[in-house]
Amino acid sequence: MNILYFILPAFLMIIVSIYLYYYIARAISISKINVKKKRVKLIIIAIVIIIMYFSLRDLGVGVVAVLHIITISLLMDLINYIFKLVGRRRNITYYKWKIVYNSGIVPIIVSVIILAYGYWNMNNIVESDYMIYTNKDIREEGYRVAMISDLHYGTVMNSEKLQKACAEIEKSAPDMVVLCGDIVDEKTNLEQMQEVAEILGSIKSKFGVFYVYGNHDDARYSSIPSYTKGELWNELSSNNIRVLVDQSYEINDEFIIIGRDDEGFSKEEGRKSSEDLIANIDKNKFILLLDHQPSNLDENSFLGYDLQLSGHTHKGQIWPCGLISELFNFNELEYGYEKIGNYEVIVSSGISGWNYPIRTGSKSEYLIVDIKNKV
Repeated sequence: MNILYFILPAFLMIIVSIYLYYYIARAISISKINVKKKRVKLIIIAIVIIIMYFSLRDLGVGVVAVLHIITISLLMDLINYIFKLVGRRRNITYYKWKIVYNSGIVPIIVSVIILAYGYWNMNNIVESDYMIYTNKDIREEGYRVAMISDLHYGTVMNSEKLQKACAEIEKSAPDMVVLCGDIVDEKTNLEQMQEVAEILGSIKSKFGVFYVYGNHDDARYSSIPSYTKGELWNELSSNNIRVLVDQSYEINDEFIIIGRDDEGFSKEEGRKSSEDLIANIDKNKFILLLDHQPSNLDENSFLGYDLQLSGHTHKGQIWPCGLISELFNFNELEYGYEKIGNYEVIVSSGISGWNYPIRTGSKSEYLIVDIKNKV
């Protein structure tokens, strides 16, 4: 494994720890405590160690809170620097600002507000609608596809919330429901995995529920998984969910669903190429590709696929991760709709999120995609 994966996080942890030390020392100094005393220094160091330990222990919400506090504090450092420059030129001392700045209370309050909003936003599931027009010869009424991705069952979603979302999906009367990966993950226990399969399998649709694996679905990021990939497959199948692993399924002799194995599994399991998947498919029929990760888009665009549905990106989930991802092109399409020739792609931000019960960089959504004949 690349040594940078260890060096960079360790370096950042050291920088954050040093900054936290001075942040806490500055706040304590308001109470006239001498932060230069050895005993006080040791107490501050102990506080920093405790904060870093509990924040990094399971990379949970604590690390998100700390990073938010530090980011906002750095912004206040910049404002404080500007005030100092202005104060020197005009011979003004901003006493009230100095008290607020030194106390360190503003970054904490603002972070609490942001994270509280993020928790509410994660649980506020909305419907996103798309209309796709095709020249292919499909039935007059077209097809309505409901898509769920990136549920990560157990992060914030429980059975009551999921059943409510599924009831809303049923109201839209979908012809089919597609589950585009990461429905469960390494923190989902066996009972939860069985529960989510039962709930999703019960969604009423004309042609059924279809599933493709995401990179988290087999709990590969856990040293002690609660279930195996085989157990997941058995549970899905027993709840009438059709798992497509580099396989296709045809509807009405005019509409074909192709489900790809996840790109994260490809090295171990050798998933088929986009070209091999479609080699024996009738290109006159409408071809819907389900792929958890929005990859191989340019290649897919000239092979004959009509529409691809993907998830995976969460649109960053926590700001500014999405902006950074777009800047460095971590994903071929971060979110939303893109058309490449006659090929169309939709990437969902997902109905929930991974690891953290917080979403500040995007919305929680399921998709309703209507596919119609061009008039």
